Amino acid sequence: MRKGRTILAAILLVALAVTPVLASGSAEKAGVSDGSVNLRFSWWGNDVRHKATIEVIDKYMAENPGVTISAEYRGQSQREMIATQLAGGTVADIVQLNPPWMGDFTADGNRFFEEITQYGNVLDISGFDPQFLADNGTYNGELIGLPTGVNARTAIINRTLAEQFGIPTSLDTKWTWKDFHDIGMTVHQQDPEKYFFNADTVDMTEFVLLPYLVQRTGNQLIQDDYTRGFTTENLVEVLTYIASLYADGVVVPIQEGNVFLNSVWTNPDWLQGNIVCEFSWTSLYSAVTSDMAPGNEMGVFILPVLEDAKNTGLIITPSQLLCISSASKNKEEAAKFLNYFFNNPEAGLILGDVRSVPPVDSIQQLCEEEGLIDAEIIKATQYAQENQGLYRNALSGNSEIVKVLNDAVEKVAYDSSAVESAAAEAVDMIDYILAEMN
Repeated sequence: MRKGRTILAAILLVALAVTPVLASGSAEKAGVSDGSVNLRFSWWGNDVRHKATIEVIDKYMAENPGVTISAEYRGQSQREMIATQLAGGTVADIVQLNPPWMGDFTADGNRFFEEITQYGNVLDISGFDPQFLADNGTYNGELIGLPTGVNARTAIINRTLAEQFGIPTSLDTKWTWKDFHDIGMTVHQQDPEKYFFNADTVDMTEFVLLPYLVQRTGNQLIQDDYTRGFTTENLVEVLTYIASLYADGVVVPIQEGNVFLNSVWTNPDWLQGNIVCEFSWTSLYSAVTSDMAPGNEMGVFILPVLEDAKNTGLIITPSQLLCISSASKNKEEAAKFLNYFFNNPEAGLILGDVRSVPPVDSIQQLCEEEGLIDAEIIKATQYAQENQGLYRNALSGNSEIVKVLNDAVEKVAYDSSAVESAAAEAVDMIDYILAEMN
């Protein structure tokens, strides 16, 4: 047993009941069915994802009249709510989880989730890439989560605006982080009403600080032996770079960016076509681009790489994971539904790319043939697969450590002179957290 507990792990020890959020619309009938088997399916996302998922649930219930599936959905991920439900045994039978949470949720073993392969008689996983499952769904030697989609880091660029400033937009273009700064700086210089980069401090941590460190070191952020994969000097270097993005007007000011924390694509300046690019995930491409003002042609772009990088820092990860709760009273029926969700062609056509590129080969091919996956998402995913770097281990997604780094980013965003102190404080705190964990 590890000595220390993260904040989230502490929440897992508190057994509190949380009232489920029952879906509205067609899925309301799930709560009044006389079926002999009752399941709950919990997820988050936008309205497009909700509608498609509910339609799949309804079709499954129509084909399996003895089964009731209650849809529980919301707009945000709410990890603390899920942690509390896990602790209290009230989590849904099938639960959508964010991969970075899994290090905390499995710190003391896989007691919250079912091992998937034991349901091989009703759940076919042969269409998944075995290595993808091994890297992204297997914890403590057991497969406990199935990826909902193949998700890759990408850049999303407003081609219309970029071309106005003479900025190349081809995936064949090679950008270093220096290029990103120097070219990006010219946008605000030429037009004070416009910026090159749309980001909040969470995105700055996820899409700049973390890949920069991996590119510089070639290491995981946190090694499997609970040691840092980077030095204080490495952190000073990347924080200095981030501070320059703010100080030189490359990125929208922090006061603006953090108003739209965790949803920067809702910034009116982005929607109106006044910001050139933002970093995101392929699974969010539709959400990021769907509400753009007319006349803005959008597309995907490459992520910068250090000139002497030891690793691309470009990761491919599940959009989310679907797990079966160990507290479920109908585990095999939950596995049957997952088989339908992932492998049924009709379900695949309904879901399309609402969770990015489908992870099952046959469904992915079917959706591509039917034109249900945006061509830009396919391009970005293929680019990521061709340039993939280290997969991110569970320790590197530890919530407390990422929070420390995000706090450091926020400090230098407000005060570029605070780089040295922010880096030193962050390293001290991370070392303390690692000592407690080990």
